[in-house]
Amino acid sequence: MEPWLFVLISSPLCLTATVFNIIFFFCLMRPVSGVTLRNPLRFLLIVVLINSTFQQLITAITIIMLFFESPFWLQTLCRVLIYQFFCGNFSCNAWISIFYYMSIVPQHRAIFIWIKRNIRAILYVGFVLNQIVLLFSMSLGTVAYFLLEPFPDNFTSHELNTTSLAESFEADLYLFHLANFLYLLYCTCPMITLLISWGKTFVYLREHMKKMGQSSESYSQPQQKSQMRVTVTGMVQAALFLPSSLWTVAVSVLYLTDLFEKVDPHRFITMSFCSASSLGNILCFGFSQSVFRHGIVSVINKLKGIKMNALC
Repeated sequence: MEPWLFVLISSPLCLTATVFNIIFFFCLMRPVSGVTLRNPLRFLLIVVLINSTFQQLITAITIIMLFFESPFWLQTLCRVLIYQFFCGNFSCNAWISIFYYMSIVPQHRAIFIWIKRNIRAILYVGFVLNQIVLLFSMSLGTVAYFLLEPFPDNFTSHELNTTSLAESFEADLYLFHLANFLYLLYCTCPMITLLISWGKTFVYLREHMKKMGQSSESYSQPQQKSQMRVTVTGMVQAALFLPSSLWTVAVSVLYLTDLFEKVDPHRFITMSFCSASSLGNILCFGFSQSVFRHGIVSVINKLKGIKMNALC
């Protein structure tokens, strides 16, 4: 991908996501009356907005650096931070899907009943462990990437096996592959979790509504509408994350070879995927979460009131 194309695609996505992040932060900090959002859902949404905001900030810095000469280490660091904040929302979305699955779908097995009773503690512990794995893999991979040095062309295989330079290179390469494996594991698990949890939640709600329809009961209650809305948008989120997740997994696999440097040498394709997926994720939360919907409506009504007062 050419730099101008990356700027053309990512700039409006970055600007739009930043505007929505600011609006949604305001909605979370000052919710309208009658709308309550409790932890751990509130905590996860705050983390999602923080990750998205910093991702857009680093993306903007990356775009600005394209117009100037910037050191290689700074370019690499910005790319790593974009991956860090973008992938940080992988686990947030996965834990949100698990939280709704446990809240909506009745559990009958002992292990799932225990998980449902202790969902808050499990969620916080699991989230922290996820972020530790991501931070460790990204940090280890970045350090190993900087330490890797190309060999001179006149080195023979025998010399490579006997020199300390070769031993250091092999050690750095092993650390890089280890970090890449952890990164691959981190990105794969949330993707599978999203698909399974939202899929099973949707199947349960659909069957539940069919039974209510057959028994002539009304299934238009606000709670059931809210549950279906959250589930459908959750599935849309999973669908939006699927291309970027598959690309992220493919990147991890390609990193084991030299192919990635040919496919995406400047990481513009990967960063464009991150920008598009992040904006889609934020918009899905804006539709599914009542605190955001009612907050936006409240802001629009206040702006209309101010405009009417100014005209009068």
